[in-house]
Amino acid sequence: MSFNRNIRWKFLFIAILILSACEKEAILHDIDSELPKLIENNSLPSLAACVVKDDSIMWSRNYGFSNQENATRVDEGTIYHIGSISKLFIVTAIMQLEEAGDINLDEDISNFLPIVFRHPDFPDIPITARMLLTHVAGLSWPGSYDGEQGMWNRFPLDGGPPPWEWIPQFLIPSGEHYDANLWKPISPGSYEFYSNIGACVAAYIVEIVSGQNFREYCRNQIFGPLNMQNTSYFYGDLEGAKIALMYSKHNVRSFYFENRVYVAGGVKTSVRDLSLYARCILNKGVLNGQRILSESSVDSMLEIQNPASGRCLIWKAYPDGWFGHTGGLVLGTSTSLVIHPDTKRGIIIFTNTHSGAVTPGGEVFSIVKQKANEYAE
Repeated sequence: MSFNRNIRWKFLFIAILILSACEKEAILHDIDSELPKLIENNSLPSLAACVVKDDSIMWSRNYGFSNQENATRVDEGTIYHIGSISKLFIVTAIMQLEEAGDINLDEDISNFLPIVFRHPDFPDIPITARMLLTHVAGLSWPGSYDGEQGMWNRFPLDGGPPPWEWIPQFLIPSGEHYDANLWKPISPGSYEFYSNIGACVAAYIVEIVSGQNFREYCRNQIFGPLNMQNTSYFYGDLEGAKIALMYSKHNVRSFYFENRVYVAGGVKTSVRDLSLYARCILNKGVLNGQRILSESSVDSMLEIQNPASGRCLIWKAYPDGWFGHTGGLVLGTSTSLVIHPDTKRGIIIFTNTHSGAVTPGGEVFSIVKQKANEYAE
């Protein structure tokens, strides 16, 4: 018995030594030598990343080219298309309206709109803002739509129609361009189905209730107060030379875009600018004396609504206390923003091609997260 016990203790001691060695190796991991290798292995034209802690950027790196043809190197001012991270500004705007008492997340949105907005197949079920923000309103992605005035059709830059203009036309059966395919055959509140259309309807509420175009609302109520000077839905607000070109997976240059669902994915910003928003949320809605949300609104925004998926209000909960959102466009961008409210840390990663390497679970994301763990205390 004593002999067997000694053997077990020896094995346990060896295991502890091995785990300790692995932990030390992870802590001493050289991110500056590994990141360039991962960028090359994943064929990323560029990478911009940072780690924030409290009110400061603790670590940042920029690699590669925003314009490969002109050999324009990425720097802290480089602006990227961030795709669906844009939706975080939609939920921020909705929470601002709720704070002001202009809307209620659980009230029929038809009460705020000039139209009766119901699922055509389930007209007796009210649709709420909470349903839109948790992707359970029964609206589609949308998928491929090849009509002359489809969701993904391109418009002149900054010329996409605002939600208040097209949503009644396409989503209401009496609308001139009504398309039943923009609705899923599921009752509102019963199933989570990620929807760009649903996010656009939330932005439509903001436009109607505030009386402002959604792009302008974000400029006035979010980007401006946080001093996000290189952030906008409008290309015209930004210095064109700073905007990273987009490249397909085959390294083919793509062009800038404008479509009907731009509010769900059309923000352009820099890592530094987005860090201001992340730091504001980590600081419970205030940054540098500018409050854009109350503490209770931030808490509500990050409260898990669907434990099965981790869905909060637009935000998503990840393991170990992280919350965030990703963005991606096949045209050529992939982005991640995650925050850890308990330790007031954040991670932002941008690249100008479509790659899973920079999103949770990807190689680049994992090594940057390891760097963020150095600031966990």
